[in-house]
Amino acid sequence: MPQPTSAPPPALNSYDEFTRLDEVVVGRAEHYTHHHTDTSWRLFFYDNVAPVLSQHATASGEELLAIPPQLVDELNEDISGLADALTGCGVNVLRPAAPGKDVDIRSPHWDARATPPLNVRDQTIILGDTIVETAPHVRARAFENDLLKPVFYRYYEDGGANWLTMPRPALTRDSLDTSYFTRQGLDVARATDNEMAGTIEGLGREMVFDGAQCMRLGRDVLVNVANHNHELALGWLRNNLRDLRFHRLDAMADNHIDSVLVPLRPGLMLLRSPAYLKYLPEAMQSWDVIYAPETDDSNFPDYSDLGFVIPIGSRYMDINLLSVDENTVVVNSLYPELIKVLEARGFTVVPVRHRHRRLFGGGFHCFTLDTVRRGGPEDYLS
Repeated sequence: MPQPTSAPPPALNSYDEFTRLDEVVVGRAEHYTHHHTDTSWRLFFYDNVAPVLSQHATASGEELLAIPPQLVDELNEDISGLADALTGCGVNVLRPAAPGKDVDIRSPHWDARATPPLNVRDQTIILGDTIVETAPHVRARAFENDLLKPVFYRYYEDGGANWLTMPRPALTRDSLDTSYFTRQGLDVARATDNEMAGTIEGLGREMVFDGAQCMRLGRDVLVNVANHNHELALGWLRNNLRDLRFHRLDAMADNHIDSVLVPLRPGLMLLRSPAYLKYLPEAMQSWDVIYAPETDDSNFPDYSDLGFVIPIGSRYMDINLLSVDENTVVVNSLYPELIKVLEARGFTVVPVRHRHRRLFGGGFHCFTLDTVRRGGPEDYLS
């Protein structure tokens, strides 16, 4: 009797943020026991953490800030809820490999406690049929994508995907450009004091960039560029993916933009406020806009009884939703104000609880990497 054969995986195809989603990677947070609060981490989350950490010594006297285990358990419960909700919408859910333990990593220039593959949007961007591994900002995340390689090889070997990797940054003490902050008159010494990383003679600012600095619109990709690290990455993208049009957004944010801008369907977007319209390509400035409603602080957890816990992410994190298709969106159930607005505009909202989004720096868009959508390289901006 012939043995059944497993169906080959669908071909990698993801050009946008809103057409029908068929397959997605959902991150995981096992062993997310600490934040490693070195200079690269402080600069990345500067607005929320640098002023606080500059006045606080961690219990160990080092750069590890412990995360209460009960919060990690609750985070994992909420991630499971997200995966179940997507499966219920008919989406095939893939997961990274699980980290087996707390891992300390070392380069010739620095040491760090590794971060698990939770915010999988950050270290990778899918551009059509191409996997692009990006150049991480945060040293603790340098090897995070190793746990995604089983997924990447699945698409490469069985589905014929292309696979590119940006040059790996050394992330020395001279690698990171702080000009986004200094242009605003901010003193970054609160983040850079006590820098322990070494240097490489002759090496200055490097290519450093996250996938979440991009928004995809068919053949067009919006790219947030806030400093020279990002400028180098934009040049690399243009040189290596010549069939796409990359649009430079001039410092729309310090890095990620998926808690600022979410294209919901062609001609309609969710935007944090009218102040951000000016950063967008002219063709998008005439799109219909849903502005994110204000949310009550009671929608965020109170950590005052748990000791020193830092909300590293923006209070606008819940804008960071995930579209299943042009009419269906997955939204944090703890942002009822946005759910009401979207439902009034005719969207089917799939509410999923996500309690500690600010503590772990990611929403549903951050936690997911959409690998198969039905849209193609359409021209939405002409």
